[in-house]
Amino acid sequence: MATSNRLSMPTAGRLAGAITFGLWGWYLAGVGAPFFVEGRPPPSFLPGAVITGILIGWVYVGRRTGEGYVPAVGHGLSAGFAFSFVTLFIMAFSLMMANAFRRRYDGPMEAIVDIFNLMVAESVRFIDVNLISSIFVGAVLCAWITEYFSQKYP
Repeated sequence: MATSNRLSMPTAGRLAGAITFGLWGWYLAGVGAPFFVEGRPPPSFLPGAVITGILIGWVYVGRRTGEGYVPAVGHGLSAGFAFSFVTLFIMAFSLMMANAFRRRYDGPMEAIVDIFNLMVAESVRFIDVNLISSIFVGAVLCAWITEYFSQKYP
């Protein structure tokens, strides 16, 4: 089965998406840090947010560029949801692993199901108007910047 070169080849849109969404992830890690216990996020929070932003910018938004600025709004909002979900999943997975090493689960299925319970429990901590608006407004702005570079340097 032949694959399209468009999916694998680097473009200006993918590069711009990776850079802008990586910077956006760095910004969100700083904005989200005070919501942790004693204002101290885990050491892997900042690199995880940056890497998640880079991957979402390159893989998700970067390959959908060239459709115009109105569809870029939808791509940015989808990227905001994806970033939130992936970040919460990574945090919940690391908590589940810590609980598993403490032998708090009876089996692997209980541990896997608890990931989603931990995601819900952790998401309550981050309910804040400024943080949520930073996620979605920032994602749309990053998608517009990505779209601009995609159209300017095809």
